[in-house]
Order: sequence, then C-alpha cells, then structure tokens
Amino acid sequence: MENSKYEDFNIAILVSEYLGINLITNREYKTLLSKEEQSYYQDLINNSTVMGKEWLDTLINNKNNAYNIIHQRYIKNKESLTLELTNIIKLINNLHKDSILLPIYSSTYTKDPHYLDIDTNYMKLFLYALSYLNNSDYPSNRENKIKLLAKYNIQIDNISNFVITYNLYSNREYINMFAKNKESLILNIQNIINSNSFDTKNKKVYIFENPSILTEIMARKIDVSVIITSGFSNISVYLLLDKLIEQNNQLHYNGDFDPEGLLIAQKFKDKYQDKLHLFGYSETDYNNCVSTKLINQKRLNKLTNITNNDLLLIKELLLKRKYSAYQENNKERLITYIQNN
Repeated sequence: MENSKYEDFNIAILVSEYLGINLITNREYKTLLSKEEQSYYQDLINNSTVMGKEWLDTLINNKNNAYNIIHQRYIKNKESLTLELTNIIKLINNLHKDSILLPIYSSTYTKDPHYLDIDTNYMKLFLYALSYLNNSDYPSNRENKIKLLAKYNIQIDNISNFVITYNLYSNREYINMFAKNKESLILNIQNIINSNSFDTKNKKVYIFENPSILTEIMARKIDVSVIITSGFSNISVYLLLDKLIEQNNQLHYNGDFDPEGLLIAQKFKDKYQDKLHLFGYSETDYNNCVSTKLINQKRLNKLTNITNNDLLLIKELLLKRKYSAYQENNKERLITYIQNN
C-alpha cells in the first residue's frame, strides 16, 4: 500500500473495527502468555511457606530443577498443576525428623497412600524438590531414589517388597551360599540395596511370572539363574535387574498370555530394550498352553496398549480366540529353550 493514496491507511485498524477484536502480533501474544504464566507462579509462591516457597521461588527464577516439567504441565492443565504443586509443597514443608513409611507419609498429607508411588509423575516432582533441598542432582535410578527418600526419613516398605531368586551371586556370602546349595532365596529391598552387585555364572538370567517354573528347573537340577516376579513387578524386581545389568547380564523374559501378562512383558521390554529378550511368544507356544479361561471384553480392551512387535502375534491370537494361556502348561518348551540356549 506504500506509494499509493492508501499509504497512511492502517489495515490493522480496519480489521480490528470490522471483527470487533484487538489484533496483536505473535511476539506480543507470547509475551502476554509469558506474563500470565509468571503471574501464576508468583501467586503460588506468595501463598507458599518455608521450604516449599524457597524451592518454588528458586526454580521459577533460575529456570532449573523441575522448571521444564512444571512449564509443560502448566501448558497442559494449570488447574491440575495447582493442586499438584500445592500437595508437593505441603509434603516438603512437613518432612519428618523420625522415620515414616512412604504410604503413611503420602496418605497423611495428600489423602492418597499411592500418591508417591515410585514411578508416578507426582513422585518425580517430589524427588526434584528433595534433590533441591539436598543440593544434589535428580536421582538417576531406583536405588538412588530410595536413598534420597531415606535421607529425609521416608522409608519404602523394605520388608514386604520382595522377589524370589535362584542361583544368583553377590558380594555377600550368604547369598552365594544359597546359590552353591541350589536353594531359592527371597530378597527384599533392604537385602538388594545392601549388596554392591549381583551376577550369574553365564551372564544370563531367566525371568518368569510363576514360581512353578522355578520348581521344575530346580527339580531337574538345571544350572541357570532365575528370577520370579509373581505378576506385576515391584521395586525389588527392578532394583535387582538394574544391578544384574550393571554386570552385563542378558535378561530373558517369559510371562502369561493374557492382557495383563503382555502388559508386563511390554513394560520390561520398553525399559530394558536390547538388554532383555522376550522368548516363547510364538503361535505354537500359545496353542501348547491355551486354557479354557475366557477373557472378557473389558480385559481384552487393555490389548490396545500392546505395541511391541514381539508381542503383536500373541495379541492378535488373544483378540481372535479370547482364551488365556499360561506358562505352567508350556513348561517343557520353556525348559527346552533354556537348555538349548
């Protein structure tokens, strides 16, 4: 429009008047959003007290610690973030001088004993707050997370959180004695954390859901290392597997053929990638151990979350035939795999 009779005409004014809106540039809009976000944080800081206020004020001003997580959650749902930050601040403002179990601590200040379960988003934010208070980096693995919690007298249930093992070796002699005597051993979180390392004789460990497979291996005196998860894996299982991987052990996993079993297998594979091999997931394996237990539609719907290529065949068989299959009925094929491997 320059160099014409409309040179002094403001197109922005025309559009604003015609549409009844105020036009702003993208830069102005981003600046406005940024100011709104900073104002939101400032309101939270002003309404916080003691350690919670100090933590939140520092990460917002320095844009460190958990800032990126909080920023993303603000964009996604700031009402939900408000509740989350309120709970986290309440938790760190009420750290105990005496030892307290994590579920009790969590329930006392959030009314939810599972609020701070080790893999939740809430726990991640809480651990960032503790790492700020401790002047340390965010804990890199489960063991370091548990140790950071313990520094502030928050205890995982070390006793009832356990895993069944067979033929594992450690720097602790009592564990080695069980391996030498070919006896199974139940290890809890305390046992695992207090051991510097775990290893196997041939750098392979076989992981199963059900103890009956281990019973069969022991009866046949097969000299392999075994871990039994007993269904959904708890913290002790992951702590132990992490230590075995540190010693370059290869993990081999087989579980039940039902929606929950495939979800467990996928979770393991997603976490450990090429360090874990899924075995016994062929159509022959399914046919060999299929049961008469029908899977209802609600459970079948869980299979939509199965995306791992190694599990897609069993997923399709379950969707088509709708019957579970259990590894106890497939023990001969599983044991043959172990012996051949």
